[in-house]
Amino acid sequence: MRYSIMLQLVGLITLILFGTAAFFAWLQNRPASNQSNEVTMSQVQDRR
Repeated sequence: MRYSIMLQLVGLITLILFGTAAFFAWLQNRPASNQSNEVTMSQVQDRR
């Protein structure tokens, strides 16, 4: 009985970790909006 509870906890924690990893991967790889592109380009021009 205890083994099945431990297995469920490990499975749940694994799913949560994979879900958050997929969420942050999606955040980093999504296309940037026009506003953030303009800010990024202005920051690049200011550095020159």
